Amino acid sequence: MIAELKPLSTAVLTEVLAVVREAFYYRGDFKSLLLGAGVPRAVYDRFDTSENAKVKIARFVLDELCELGEQGWRIQHKIVAGLCAMDRPANNVGDPKAAKAALARLRRVATESGLVVDVEQAAIDARHAREAVRQKLIQQRRDTLGDLSRQFNELHAARERTPAELQARGYALEKLLRGLFHANDIDYEPSHNNGHEQVDGSFFFRGFTYLVEARWMKEKPTAAQLADFKLKVDGKLDSTRGLYVSMAGFDAEVLDRFASRSPSRPNIIFMSGMDLALIFGGTVELVDALLKKIDAAESRGKFQFDLTT
Repeated sequence: MIAELKPLSTAVLTEVLAVVREAFYYRGDFKSLLLGAGVPRAVYDRFDTSENAKVKIARFVLDELCELGEQGWRIQHKIVAGLCAMDRPANNVGDPKAAKAALARLRRVATESGLVVDVEQAAIDARHAREAVRQKLIQQRRDTLGDLSRQFNELHAARERTPAELQARGYALEKLLRGLFHANDIDYEPSHNNGHEQVDGSFFFRGFTYLVEARWMKEKPTAAQLADFKLKVDGKLDSTRGLYVSMAGFDAEVLDRFASRSPSRPNIIFMSGMDLALIFGGTVELVDALLKKIDAAESRGKFQFDLTT
């Protein structure tokens, strides 16, 4: 028999958090499972910040559900059932063997607690719930990208004349980039000043942290400006790279001169206004654009890769 409705025990909670840590890589997969189990979006969004790792989000959400009484406990049980129904770890986990072991431990503890009896039916229900959430998230993403595209086009068509207007457009570009990355499930840190340098943004992608320089100026960046940005990147760990975004594009001779005078190995990729227009317009996905640019830089030494090619 299934145990009476009550909050998850410490033993079950421990194994749930272990599964979240070991069996999920992309935050979107983890998010779909929670929403599919009935976690209110407002509850999830409250804790879905760049400062909180997946395990921390899970802990906060489960604690919040516990405080909701029977309604929250029921959702907790559905989360456990959904995790137990996973026939394999989510995509791209670092250690598949450890992930499978965590799933097995959770199934054993959940079964002993009477939380899961019919694993096969739980798997069917979980798949249906995940698919419903997946379709909803796809539509929400389309709506978000459509809104971002509209804002980008409006900014591009505006005629800024004063320095204040130009500066405001630059801030708007930083905000658009953050929205674009977030819509593609890539954590993006907004602009910040750490006391001795200004960073327009940063994100983590495929094992590297990328600092972002975002410019919406009439002039193309100079070699000195490129060098200043590289100095910021070089001042961080070796796992740090840079993404330089210039709406005006780049001068090929300036890029060549910058590369030839660089005292260390290249670690910056470049994105032009034309590239962003293709991405915001939906012609090229952001992830595909990043992968193409990174691949061109890593395999061919081509750091300014034109997405139209």
